[in-house]
Amino acid sequence: MLLKTIAHALNFTFRVLPVSSWDQVTGLVTGRESLMATVYHTILPQRSLLYDYTYAYEHVFMHFTMAKPLLSSNWQSLYDPLADEVWVSILVVLFLVSLLLYTIARLAHRRQFDNKINAGDAAHIAIGTLLAQSVNKYLLSSSSQVLVAAWLVFAFIVGTAYRGNLTAALTLPKYPPRPETLEQLVRVADKVTMAPYGEEFRQFFKQSDSGVFQALSDIMEIVPTAAQGLRRASEERESYMDGRRYLEQMIADHFTRVDGSTQMYVGRESVLPALGAWPIPHDAPYKPHLDKLMLYIVESGLYEKWMEDMLSKARQDSRGRKREYQKKQGQEVVAVQEGDKRNQALTLVHMQGPFILLLLGLSLSCSIILTEFVITLFRKETIKY
Repeated sequence: MLLKTIAHALNFTFRVLPVSSWDQVTGLVTGRESLMATVYHTILPQRSLLYDYTYAYEHVFMHFTMAKPLLSSNWQSLYDPLADEVWVSILVVLFLVSLLLYTIARLAHRRQFDNKINAGDAAHIAIGTLLAQSVNKYLLSSSSQVLVAAWLVFAFIVGTAYRGNLTAALTLPKYPPRPETLEQLVRVADKVTMAPYGEEFRQFFKQSDSGVFQALSDIMEIVPTAAQGLRRASEERESYMDGRRYLEQMIADHFTRVDGSTQMYVGRESVLPALGAWPIPHDAPYKPHLDKLMLYIVESGLYEKWMEDMLSKARQDSRGRKREYQKKQGQEVVAVQEGDKRNQALTLVHMQGPFILLLLGLSLSCSIILTEFVITLFRKETIKY
């Protein structure tokens, strides 16, 4: 659209030369067989030695894209509602309350109360009330009732907060952390792929003094096409790196679901902020005219408007293709509207924690019963002999 607008304003026609690689694109410009390459190229020092550039109309933010992580296992769902320091504080208070309850009861009744309460009874009262169980009032004295009343209020508040947070933790999806910065990407990704023109970027990163850039160059791999790099990034623990606009366009075209969600995401941090322009031969006489019109188009906001329209159309077309495909396959298409507040049914993935805890308790109780049975049987045999 930018080329057509400039051609209309300067009253010229153009013919696209067939090419088979990115090196051939710039090679035709360097050999003056092509007047310009109308695909923006990032301005790099080593490239400026081979050809000149038009007005830098594009802010190229080199970003990386990866597949969105799947929902993590919810076996810790019973632990997640409260922070680590809250759990530690509850355990400390639970121990102190049990100790104080046992101490107060024994000091109040001395010897005549020794047979009515012990350390186990005090711990049972504290733990039971925390879990919303009833209290045996015959084990309590008048001096310990104030302590138990305060503990009941504390248990009620903590229990209410825990149940509310537990409901939210079970129903709201919790995705594992994903790399958003270049430093995180280098630690997590197995490979970072780029199209053939990425060889110049790899050499640039390798010659950098930054340790992160050098580590990035070590895991970079050049793939024949961008489609192959994006496919590998969507299926494996790899990342594909390119300009942000191009990545958004490709994700909108090929990795958008019917409901508008995407399978991949673009990292938050830019790998290499730079400027982009069209490669043209050195000392081209038409460069001032191109620069002037590009400046007018960018300042008027036309370029940004074209990009937004293209992305919107790509997303709509992608959703339409997937919807038609699902209809042909006889699958039911459910459009999930943005902001939908429907209730979500809890699945086994959400309830892994309670089920695992139940199985552990059943296994432990069965093992204790079997142990007691073996010990009892052994004692009987010993008495007989």
